[in-house]
Amino acid sequence: MTVVNELNRELEKLDSEHGVEISAVITRSGAPIAWHLPHGISAETIATLSATIFGASEVIFTGSGWDKPHKVTVETSPNGIMVTRSLGRKAILVLMSHKLDAAELEKKAGEAEVRIREVMQNE
Repeated sequence: MTVVNELNRELEKLDSEHGVEISAVITRSGAPIAWHLPHGISAETIATLSATIFGASEVIFTGSGWDKPHKVTVETSPNGIMVTRSLGRKAILVLMSHKLDAAELEKKAGEAEVRIREVMQNE
């Protein structure tokens, strides 16, 4: 099984087992590597804009003399959340859900990060 296939399998499990409707592993420059998205949603759009949000946050923090963020969270009202987490120097994990609250999605993102980093190390 290829690394991309293994990543896609991990992302699919986040939806089927935990209610994460949108998930992707993307490059820091905004290219999709692996994704699990509802029909009609563009992996390229999710990747490009998520990388922009994460990268802009890094610029804001480092420009203020702070360390780079490890994660960036965006919430909507009444119920929607996006978590982006660094997967190292090359990649970012993106998860979105309107079924989970912020704490639940943050927990799932942390667990997924560990598994995805393991898969990517085997590349």
